Amino acid sequence: MERLPYNVAFAYFLKFNWALGERVVRTLLLNRMAPPVAGVERDLPYVKGGNRLQVLDIFRPLGDPPFPVLVYVHGGANHLGDKRTYDRICRVFASRGFLVFNANYRMAPRWRYREQLQDAAAAVDWAFREAESRGGDPGRVFLAGDSAGAYHAAMYAAEVIHPELARALGTAPAVPLQNIKGLLLFYGVYDLVTVGDSKFPFSKLFITGFLGRDPEGFRKAAELASPVRYVTPDFPPCFLSTSRIDPLHSQTMDMVKELEEKGVEHELVKLGKKEYPYTQHGYLNFWFTRGARLTMDRALEFLSRHSE
Repeated sequence: MERLPYNVAFAYFLKFNWALGERVVRTLLLNRMAPPVAGVERDLPYVKGGNRLQVLDIFRPLGDPPFPVLVYVHGGANHLGDKRTYDRICRVFASRGFLVFNANYRMAPRWRYREQLQDAAAAVDWAFREAESRGGDPGRVFLAGDSAGAYHAAMYAAEVIHPELARALGTAPAVPLQNIKGLLLFYGVYDLVTVGDSKFPFSKLFITGFLGRDPEGFRKAAELASPVRYVTPDFPPCFLSTSRIDPLHSQTMDMVKELEEKGVEHELVKLGKKEYPYTQHGYLNFWFTRGARLTMDRALEFLSRHSE
């Protein structure tokens, strides 16, 4: 059977150039004017003897513990991105009294969906186990992410609810369902069967690099690893955000439909182009725009309500 097209050289070309541009933009713009926090620990390994990417940062809030815990997983189409680009976002959460863990993970094309989902689960599990010793409350855990990071947050919840899914993926989630107080899902990906047909740039390249080039394996993986298929009434409360001009807008709306049908508590911020310009995919990082400010304010309100 003919393999699916995937240009490895072009994928690495994108990764190299993205990494260079990301370093510059986050320094000059994305991480400016961040609120103060009590302290930051960098590049802590969450897998013993693991890869250099299997590390996370911790942002400690001011004030007195115990603090609710928030684990953030970055986006980047499962190929791109770095936790350091999300310093400001994590500092905002920490400034509101959350002990924040900000995780990196291994990425495509070298590492595919199983390895990445295992990394995300390992990072969450490590944060859960370490939280109390660092002033956190392991009884109040929130999972958050943008784009591919939102995907990983939703998948962890799905793995907790469905042990058979966790076994199939090679994960063993440590956080009890009752301890997961909510998910923050910023313009995420939730259906791997349909995302390749979206208008997101290089969507077919990215999803093929994530799931693999074998057509039958691709189909099975897309069905297995799509969180929209695992929503039940037990799913944690969700905060979701999207923009009408985001090419992945339909992914969020499909997830919202599932949450509504299953009776899951959720809140949606849906931004319009006219009222909130400059809300292309990834807009939360552009903290100075109206859409990013509104979304962050609403997300913080959601966290406050569910962490009491």
